[in-house]
Formats: sequence, structure tokens, C-alpha cells
Amino acid sequence: MSISEKIREIMAGILDINKEEIEDDSAIGDFATWDSLNHLKIISTIEKEYGIRFTPDVLMDIEDFSDIVAATEERVKE
Repeated sequence: MSISEKIREIMAGILDINKEEIEDDSAIGDFATWDSLNHLKIISTIEKEYGIRFTPDVLMDIEDFSDIVAATEERVKE
């Protein structure tokens, strides 16, 4: 399973939506359940899943699904 697919599954589970609803440009606020608390849950779950940490600078730059995937892929390769 690709990182993108796994993150889509994580997000769908936390946000209680179908993973097919999540598009590359889906951003916080696009879904009623994607609030700041669930955003933190998504980030935390991804960090645990891949054994990585996002720095505060990176977290500030994450605005949509594609940003989350890109930030994760960068750290998983390191």
C-alpha cells in the first residue's frame, strides 16, 4: 500500500468519511469532522504509523491532503 493510500485510510477513519471523498486538494475545513482536534489526531496517527516526527515548521505548512502526503514521504525516505 502506498503512503498516499495509507494516509487516505487513516484520514477517512478519523474523519468518519469514505476515503473516496478525500482528494489531493482536500483541506482542513472541507469536511465537517476535519477540525483542529481531528487534524492533530491525523498527524499523530501518521507519526506513529511511520515512526516519524513533523517539526513545528512543517506542521505550519501543511494545508491539504497532498501536503500531508509530501511531508510524510520526505520523512519516510530519510
